[in-house]
Amino acid sequence: MRRDRTFLNDVAFSAHDYASIVQTNYPGAHDQDYRARVAGLIDTARAAWPACPTFDYHEDEHSTWKLVSEILILLQNRYSCAAYLEAREKLALPLDSVPQLDDVSARMEAATGFTLAPVGGLLDKSEFLPMLAHRVMRCTPYVRHPSYPFFTPEPDIVHELRGHAPMFMHEPFAEMSERIGHAAAAAVDAGNAELLDLIGLFYWYTVEYGLIRENGEVRIFGAGNNGGIQDLLRSMDPTVEKHPISLDAIRELSIDYDAPQEVFFVAESFEHVAEMARELEAMA
Repeated sequence: MRRDRTFLNDVAFSAHDYASIVQTNYPGAHDQDYRARVAGLIDTARAAWPACPTFDYHEDEHSTWKLVSEILILLQNRYSCAAYLEAREKLALPLDSVPQLDDVSARMEAATGFTLAPVGGLLDKSEFLPMLAHRVMRCTPYVRHPSYPFFTPEPDIVHELRGHAPMFMHEPFAEMSERIGHAAAAAVDAGNAELLDLIGLFYWYTVEYGLIRENGEVRIFGAGNNGGIQDLLRSMDPTVEKHPISLDAIRELSIDYDAPQEVFFVAESFEHVAEMARELEAMA
């Protein structure tokens, strides 16, 4: 059953400027034709807001989606956690063509009530995280630059749908995400920037790049590594730093959106991650 999206009427498509990637060497940052294409898709999303429009994708975008998907599926089969793999099969994303956000949202809504809503880029955490309290995930509609499909510093639809969307089919993960949203909304309302920063770090090192111990082995549940070839391989590379996760361990860290991850954190179980989310909610 579809959710009524009218509650989004009072939510701005974006209230803050998007984080910029133009300072990077990423080819998609400086290719003016590509930036124009991204801008066009964003304009389509903004004009339809709060509805989720149908996007007209080009053949090269379908090809990039297919290439990255084929590689990711093979790697996920070996390294991703059981909850992700089970949810991926339920979501049943197409392999040969870029899915429509609204079609994927319909499947998620039927499973857990989580809704996809388009966005134009990397939102400020004060704007993005509180939406999780309403079981809304903001998603970009554009595809990463075709010349370098292995990594992108800006969230693209491969990251959103191959990385994030499957886990929103898993009710315990959906509940944890909603808790993060409530904690973030309370921190924003209270003007508690320190707590909001901690919630943002927790989200980054769990929902975005989290690892979990499963049957004695480290497995992936984060969207960044499930949705990106380079980050997936780095997260499984034994020479890359991995530490047990705790709020104290991440409290003083920072986030570099433009570079591949330098360190990953491992939870002992999914309940371990959920307990930290409850702790953050209690702080708010």
